[in-house]
Amino acid sequence: MDLTNKPPVPDCNTFHQLSADHLDQSPSALVDSPTQASITLLRDKFFDEPIPRSSAAKIFAVIDRWNAAQPISKLPLELIAHIVTLGFPITAHYVDVGRPRHYMKALASLATISSMWRNTIIGTPSLWGLLSTHLPPHINRISLERSGTCPLMIVVVSWTNVPNLSKPDELLDIALPHRNRWMHVQLGFIPLARVMEYLTSAAPRLESFSLSVHLRGAAHLGPVDLFGGYAPSLQDVRVVGARIVLGSEVFRGLRKLSLDTIEGELISADQVVAILSASPGLELLEIEDVKVGFTRLPPSSTRTPIQLPHLKKIRLEDICIEAVGNILPFIRVPNCTSFQLLDVFQESDDPFDTTDFLSRSFGHFDSFIRSILAFHGSSQLSLYPELVQWLCKGPEYDEPPYFNFEVPSRMNISIPWISQFLGSELLMPTHELSVTFKLYQVDAENIAGLKTLALLPNVQTFQMDFTLPTTVGTILDLLGDASAHARGPAFPCLKTFRLDGACGRSLRDLGTMLMHRYGESGQSVTGPPSICIILAPPFGWQPADIRLQFEVLRRIRTTHGVESVTLISHFGPEGSPACICDDASGEYRNPV
Repeated sequence: MDLTNKPPVPDCNTFHQLSADHLDQSPSALVDSPTQASITLLRDKFFDEPIPRSSAAKIFAVIDRWNAAQPISKLPLELIAHIVTLGFPITAHYVDVGRPRHYMKALASLATISSMWRNTIIGTPSLWGLLSTHLPPHINRISLERSGTCPLMIVVVSWTNVPNLSKPDELLDIALPHRNRWMHVQLGFIPLARVMEYLTSAAPRLESFSLSVHLRGAAHLGPVDLFGGYAPSLQDVRVVGARIVLGSEVFRGLRKLSLDTIEGELISADQVVAILSASPGLELLEIEDVKVGFTRLPPSSTRTPIQLPHLKKIRLEDICIEAVGNILPFIRVPNCTSFQLLDVFQESDDPFDTTDFLSRSFGHFDSFIRSILAFHGSSQLSLYPELVQWLCKGPEYDEPPYFNFEVPSRMNISIPWISQFLGSELLMPTHELSVTFKLYQVDAENIAGLKTLALLPNVQTFQMDFTLPTTVGTILDLLGDASAHARGPAFPCLKTFRLDGACGRSLRDLGTMLMHRYGESGQSVTGPPSICIILAPPFGWQPADIRLQFEVLRRIRTTHGVESVTLISHFGPEGSPACICDDASGEYRNPV
C-alpha cells in the first residue's frame, strides 16, 4: 500500500497539553482528536494574549499539522487568494481608526490555517498595500515589502500618539518614495509643507484623496494646484482647511466632492457649477463653511441645466444663501435621496427675495420633496424668529431617504411654500406634521405665517418651548379659533398639544382655548379630534408662582374634548416625577 500521500496524523497529545497550559482545560477531559472549534479557540488565545515564543511555535506547528489534513487546505492557491480578497477587501479597511489593525489581524489569523494558506497570503501582493499610522512601524515595512508593485492605500493622521504605532513622519519616510503607486490617500492634519511636493506632483493611479490641514499651518501658503492638474483616475476628493485651485483639471469626472472649512479663499459659484458640469457621474456633493461668492449668475433659463443622474446626497452647510441660490437652480438631480441645507445665512446687506430663492432653487426638487414626504409619512417643522427648519427623516438620521432644510426667512414667507406640499385633500392629507414653536414673542408677520399653517389638516402635534405668557396666550387664541376657515377650527386635526414652562396665566388661557375649540360638555360639536395635553415644568416664572394647583389640572382634564393630561419632567431621567405634592397645602410644586 502506498502511504506517501496519506494525510499527516495530528499530534493530539501535544495539542491537549497546549490546551491544558493555555485554556485551563484538563488533558483527560478532551476527546482523542481536536475539534475545529478547540483549534480556533487555542489560535485566538495566541492573538489575544502574550504567549511564550516556544509555546507559540508549538501551537502553530500543531494547528498546521492538523489543518493540512483538512479539505480547506486542498483548495487551489488562486481560490484561497480570492476568498481572502472577498472576505476582507483592503479598500474597505483603510479609512476608519480600528480598520487597519482589524485587517492585519485577519490576515495573520487566516495565515495560521495551514502552511498553504500562509504561503498564499504572504505571496499575494494585492493583500499587502495598506500603510497606516494606526499600525506599528514593522507592520508597515512588511506590508510595503510584500506589496510588490501593487497600488497602495495610505492613511497618515497626526493624532495617533499611541505607543508602538507609526508616527506620521515615519510612515511618510517609507511611503513618499512610492507616491506613484498611491491609489487611496488620507492625510489628516499633518504639516502641509511636509507633503507639498507630493501634492503638486502628477498622481496617475490616485482614485480617492482626503486632505485635512490646520488652518494656522496653511495660512501662509498659497492655493495648492493639486497634483499639477494631472490625476486622471481621481474620483473622490475631500479637502478640509486647505486652499486649493478649483479650476484645475483634477476636478473633472469626480464621483464624490467634499469641501470643508476653506478660510479666506473666495470660491465663485461659477467654479462650483463648472465642476458639477464636468462631473456628470457625481454621487455626493458636500460644501461646508466655505466662502462662496454670491455675485448672481445669469438666469437659469439662459443656461442648459446640468444633468446629474447619479447624485444621491447633497449637503450645503454654513454658506451664504445667495451662493446656494447661484448653484441649485442650474442642476437637475432626479435620483437624489438625501438633501441637507443647514446654517445658511445672508451675506449681503441688500434686500433678499426669499420667495424668489425658494422658487428658483427648489422648484425642480418638487418631486424629490414629495417622494420623501410620502415615503416617511411624517415630518417636523421648527419655527424660530428668523429661521424655519423642515425635517423629514426615518429613525436613523443619516439613513436616506431624508431631507433637512433650514431657510433663513420669516414664517409668512416660508410656511406658504411648505404648505404647497401639504394641506389639500388632493395632495397629502394623511401626512403627519409636528410643529415646534421656538419664538419668545411674535409679530404680525409671524401671526400671518401661523394662520397659513393653521389651515393645514396635517398638523397633529404642536409644541411650545419656553416663551412669554403673552406669546402663549396669542398662540392659544389662534388654536381656539373655532371658525378659522370653512371646514372648522384652526389646526383641524391637532391631536397633541405640549406646553413647556406653563404658568398660572398660561394654564388659564389653555382652559379658555379648550372651551372655545370644543364647546361646552354635551354640546354637539363636529370637527376636531380629542386632544392630549402635555405639560412640562417649571410651572411659573417667579418663585412665588411655581405652584401647580391640582384643581386647575382637574378642570383642564374634565374639559370636553380633552383625552388626557400628562405631566413630564425635565429634572431627571424618564420616569422621574414631574411635580410633587405638598400635603399641607395640597399644592403641586416643581421637583427641585
